[in-house]
Amino acid sequence: MGSSFDDETPHLNMAQHWHETFDQIFVDFNPDKWKLEPTNVPMPQGWRTFKDSAKVKFVCDCGNSWTSMNGRVIFWFNKIGDKPELKQEKDQGDSGDSEAGTSRRENESVYSLRFRLYGQKCKISEGCDNEEFQNPKWYREEVEKVLNNVHKKIGEVFYGFPKPVMDENRRRGRPRRPHDSSRCQACQEGQCSSNRRR
Repeated sequence: MGSSFDDETPHLNMAQHWHETFDQIFVDFNPDKWKLEPTNVPMPQGWRTFKDSAKVKFVCDCGNSWTSMNGRVIFWFNKIGDKPELKQEKDQGDSGDSEAGTSRRENESVYSLRFRLYGQKCKISEGCDNEEFQNPKWYREEVEKVLNNVHKKIGEVFYGFPKPVMDENRRRGRPRRPHDSSRCQACQEGQCSSNRRR
């Protein structure tokens, strides 16, 4: 992942935190292999989706910064193949004291979890003329929350887990202004939590 996913605080590397948290949470799906991959485009039909929201921070090149309780992430997940794995076994020879190695193939299922983080535009009213969507900076606990939630959903879909109760909590915040849908990338694409529930 690129620097767009890094937290602004110097000692936090959010790209690393996304992957480390993912590895810790998804380890219980072994021996299946799961890969976490960012994307800027939706996945094709056939991929399952999961949407979640969080409190996030934005920082514009002009120096303006703001937080939003409507930070949006969309996950897509799907099985992408089987990976044959060679298992080595020992066979006893006819004499009983010599060993010959044999091998057999076992298939591991390989899955991909793609995710997209949605941006927001800076405020023209605050002296900025930048019309680009700014990438969100995610807080650690919000990363952990959404990855735990999508893990529960995947567990239900692929592994027979009971219907999960999702964590709807967000980092504490008191927005000073109402959500500006005209400057929200998720709103523009009809994906924002403020106008559509998952």
